[in-house]
This record gives sequence, structure tokens and C-alpha cells, in this order.
Amino acid sequence: MATTLVVNPGSSSRKYALYQDGQVVLEMRFEDTDAGYEVCSQTAGTQQICERLTKEEFAEAFSQVAEAVQNHLFRGGVGKHLDNIVLRVVAPGTYFQRHGEITDEYLQKLHDRAPSAPLHIPVIVREIENTRKHFKHVRLIAASDSAFHSEMPPQAREYSIANEDVNSFDIHRFGYHGLSVASIVRRIHPIIGIDPERLIVCHVGNGTSVTAVKNGKGVETTMGFSPSTGLPMGSRAGDIDNAALLELMRMKHLRPAEAELYINTRGGLAGMTGDSDIRRLLDRRAQNDAVATHALNVFAYNIQKAIAAQTVALGGLDVLVLTATAAVRSAELRSLILSGLSHLGIQISKDRNDLLVGKDGVVSVRNSAVKVVVMRTDEMGEMAFVADRVGLGAL
Repeated sequence: MATTLVVNPGSSSRKYALYQDGQVVLEMRFEDTDAGYEVCSQTAGTQQICERLTKEEFAEAFSQVAEAVQNHLFRGGVGKHLDNIVLRVVAPGTYFQRHGEITDEYLQKLHDRAPSAPLHIPVIVREIENTRKHFKHVRLIAASDSAFHSEMPPQAREYSIANEDVNSFDIHRFGYHGLSVASIVRRIHPIIGIDPERLIVCHVGNGTSVTAVKNGKGVETTMGFSPSTGLPMGSRAGDIDNAALLELMRMKHLRPAEAELYINTRGGLAGMTGDSDIRRLLDRRAQNDAVATHALNVFAYNIQKAIAAQTVALGGLDVLVLTATAAVRSAELRSLILSGLSHLGIQISKDRNDLLVGKDGVVSVRNSAVKVVVMRTDEMGEMAFVADRVGLGAL
């Protein structure tokens, strides 16, 4: 198998991993936290090391990654070849609903689409330019975060707007978190012993989405044209009445780019409470903080509605998966989300749920009509898998 560097950039975090023969040999994570900037790194077989960074060092994260990768590849004086660099691409557009090599044409189309996603595409473009600077002759591959949703049926993909505008401006529901969902679909069989026909995947982290999967294919999802749509999230508003958004723009004198920033940074849990960290909000809820309690109730209620709605697309439900950091780490949050869904055939074992923290397993009772599973997502591993398939011409 190939040697691949995985690049997963975000607005407040940047994740990197070096894969050799399908195994992670080096990981680096850069984060802008409440306590400041930090980098945590780990090589296979060693303990993770975290260090503080300056703002300038955080801005030059990829330079540190490139040096660490080179040192690892040439460790012991034996040089190894870097075959691929794969980058997670979050961008609206039919063109971007595919995995493939990043060419000059691909980069130009990203530039052209940047006004539609000013908080996401510039970050991706910056990382592409960084990789080209430090690894001039290595093949670059785009792992599309919306490719998994590319086969959604028309009734799920299309908005009710004029057809000429749909075609002229490429306005569709593209969906995101596709790499996360794909990683669940690919790895669920060993955990439950089957490949479920009717599956719902709830990705609950700073970004939150619910996706319906039928026979391994995405048929519905909560995110639409952009990753800011759908459910309330850490700091993203999710779906908001278009008239309400226009009223906000009018009353606050917001231009389109400012409105985009508003719904991405002053919405969701952050907008309702001033804090996007679910762990802290759960602590506040435990102390009877009414504001945090209300926000978490709104958050959970919208996820519950999405789960119920997507059973329509599936014609029922066999397996429900909770994934991503917040869902995997917190039994309390899972209980809050799953409460009130017994009419769908969901019955949770309190003991199993309480014991399962930070690992994979089943939390439903044995005779539950719907099996409920907690699984860690593996976007980075899925990206490495995509890179191998592109390299073999399988995509």
C-alpha cells in the first residue's frame, strides 16, 4: 500500500496523519483552544506529546508537519517515498462531489467557488498551496466530504426554486460529513455482525448532521448547500427561516459575507449560550443552569426530529449510529438525544450507555427493535482509503 499524508484542515484545528501500509505512523493536531494555541503529536508506539504554540507558529503549522514527515521518512538514514497527499475538501458544487487528483483546473474551480463558502474554501486553498510548496512532486488528491451524498435521489437533492437557477448556479443539497459516514458504513459489520439495510448515522461534534443510508448508499442528510445548514451546531445556526435571516441582515445592516459569518459563528450553542463546548454546557446543565439546559434541549430536539424524519427516506430503521467526539465521549449527551425515541423502537440500556465512553459498542437492550451503536468516526483513515483507491484507479 502507498505512503500517504492526510491533511484535514478546519477553521480552529488542523489534523495531519502519515499512513504507511494502511497504518498510522505519525499524527499531528494543531488547535486554537480557549487556553491558546497548541500542537499534539504522536508517532506509532510512543506517548502523545502536547506543546504550546505562538500564533505565528500555529499559522505555519504545515511547515512543522513537512519537517516531521521528512524526518520520519528518512529516519535511520533510509529514505522512503511519499506517494500521495490527500486533503479533505468541503466545498459546494457538483464538481466537488467526487474524489480525484487536484490539478490546476481543480484549484481554479475552488478559487471561483470561494465566495460561496468564504469560511471553508480559503482554508483548503491555503493547505493545497502549502503542500505544493513543501512537496513539489507528490500527487495531491481531494477527498470530497460530499461525495458520499452524490447519489441522493432527486427529491432529497433538489430545492424548490426555479429550474433555470438550479442549472445556472448549481444550487443543490450537497451534504457533508460524507467521509465520516463512509467510515462508519465501511467498518460497522465487525461490530454488529451485519451490513444494515436501513441505517442512520448521527455525527455529533462541533459540526452536527444526521444521514440516512440505505444498503450502503446515502439517501438523505440534514446538511444542504453548505455545511452551515441543517441542525443547530457548536456555533452554526443550521436551518433558519429565510425571512428571519433577511430581517437580521436588514436590522443589523449585514452584507452577505457578514451574514455568512453571523450564521456560522454566532448561531447554534454558541449563539444561545455564549459557549460552543458541549462538555462545559453539560456541566452547566448539571448545576441547573437554565440557559445551558434550554440550549441542550433545543440541540437534542432537533437531532431527534431529524432521526424521525429520515426514517421516511428509509421506510423504517434497523440501526442507529452515534459518532464523532461529543457523542462518543458523553453518555449523558447520548441519553439526552435518544430519550423520547422509543416510538421508533429504540430502547437503551442505561448500564451499557454509562459504561461506554470513548470506544465502540452497542448501547441498546438486546430486544430493541432498533440496534443503537456508538462508533468512533475515522475521517482520516477514510481519506487514506480514498487516496489508495484513486491511486489504483478504482474511483
